[in-house]
Parts: sequence; C-alpha cells; structure tokens
Amino acid sequence: MESSTSTGRTGSWALYIALLAAWTAMLGSLYFSEVRGYVPCALCWYQRILMYPLTGLIAFGILRRDRHLPFLVLPFSLLGQGVSTYHYLIQKTTIFGGPTACAAGVPCTTAWINWLGFITIPFLAMIAFLIITIAVLTAYYSDQPSEKNRMPVRWPVVAIIALALLIYGGVYGQAQAAKEAAATALPVTVLEGTEDAEHNPVEPAAPSATLEEGKLLYAQACAACHGPNGEGIVTLGNTLVASKFLTTNDDAAVLAMIRAGREPNAADNASGVAMPASGGRPDLTDTQLTAIIGYIRNGLPQ
Repeated sequence: MESSTSTGRTGSWALYIALLAAWTAMLGSLYFSEVRGYVPCALCWYQRILMYPLTGLIAFGILRRDRHLPFLVLPFSLLGQGVSTYHYLIQKTTIFGGPTACAAGVPCTTAWINWLGFITIPFLAMIAFLIITIAVLTAYYSDQPSEKNRMPVRWPVVAIIALALLIYGGVYGQAQAAKEAAATALPVTVLEGTEDAEHNPVEPAAPSATLEEGKLLYAQACAACHGPNGEGIVTLGNTLVASKFLTTNDDAAVLAMIRAGREPNAADNASGVAMPASGGRPDLTDTQLTAIIGYIRNGLPQ
C-alpha cells in the first residue's frame, strides 16, 4: 500500500511539473517577444499555437481530476516536440538546406539568443515540450487501480499559475524600467557642422579591411529586418538607405543606439516594431557591430 501511495504522489507531482513547464514556456515566449522585442518567425508561431493551449488544458485537467488528461495533452506536446526539433535543426545544421525566409519575413534560422553556443529559443521550446510529454506519461503510468480516488490536490494549480504570473510581472516591470532608463540615457552625438542633415551630411568613413566582415555579419544579423540591401522591410525594420540618423551621427552614437535598441513608439522608428537591444544579437562584440556600421555606410547601395 505504501508503494502504491508513493506512486500516486509521483503522478501528482508529474502533472504539477507539466503545468509549470507549460506556463514557463508561454510566459518565456511572451518575454522574448513583448519585452526583448524578438520578432517570432512562422515556426515560432506554430510552437506557440501548440504550447499556449496546454497552460489551460493541464490546469483544468488537474482541477477536474480528469484521468484522460494525458490523452488530451500528448497530441499537442508530441507535435510541438516535432516542430521545435525541426526548427532547432534548421538553425544549427544544414540537414534541410540553407536559410529560408518565413512568411512573416523573419528567417526561421534567426537565432535571437545563442546561450552557451547551443541554447536557442526553439531549443528551450523543445525542452519544455519534452518535459511535458515525460511528465504526463509518468502521471499516466503511475495511476494505480487501487488509487482511483487519489488525484492531485487542486490548490497547487492556483499557486503555480500565480507564482508564474508574479515572476513574469516583476521581470516585465524591471525590463520596462530599464528600457526607459536606457532610452533616456542614450547618447545622440550630432557631429559638428551637421545641424541640418540634408545640407550637411556626415561624410562616410573610408572603407576598411573589415568591410567584408561587416557584409557577412549584416547578412546574418540585420538583413532579416532591414532588407538585404538596407531597403527596409515594412513592419519589421527601417530603411537604412539615406537614413537621417546615420548621416547625422558618428559610429559611437550608432553603436550606442544598437546596443540600447529602439522602442516601437520611438520618434525615429517608422516600422512600429521594437528593435531589440543589440539587434537581438548580444553575442556580437562592439568591434563586430562597428564592422556592420561600416558596411552600412560604405557597402550598401546608396
């Protein structure tokens, strides 16, 4: 009887873990898009479509003590596992060919984060779907015939959801405050003699040996939103051709702007979409970003 009780408790804990994983994944994806400003690609949206319903499905399944919950969850988690694995493979390998652009305009190969060299957003989704799958299978196989009346107690559901929302709210508030502080402190250095950009444009710096490096980095980090030739993409990124900001600011000011990012409602943001800090590539060094700036000034068609 003791073994049976222990098994029942294992099943209960497994469902709580599945619930926590689903809510963490949903709020994490909202953090990346709504706070950090990372634009989701088509495959990201498919993963959201499969993950978001699980937050409510698992919660209501536990509250209703529905013993069929694993059969309701597994179609979502297994399909989501497949989509996220495929997304990760096209980011990190060439098994499915070269980079392709999604319908939304953002290449599905774009790695907004690359922690430790292998952790990307689809990797995190893949792990979340895997945890949910293992958890509900554990709950299913832990259900003993003699324990039909043993089901997860309901109060942890509310506690888990409240804790997840509380943490997200705190992180969101801190991030917004940091953004506002960064925007206020952002240096905008107008070069001498350039009070009127139309009459006194900044002279572009001479091409350097880093032009080819800048071209490659631009294609990898910037072209998805600003276009391969800097022409801009509607609702994604401003045009860089004949940009007033670029012609009236030196490289240091442009670099500072890239590091800080741009809010959707910023005066010089015509796209209406947030530009994430460091262009969504915090792994790039100041030297690499300066090479990109040099390519934008000297390599893009004017």
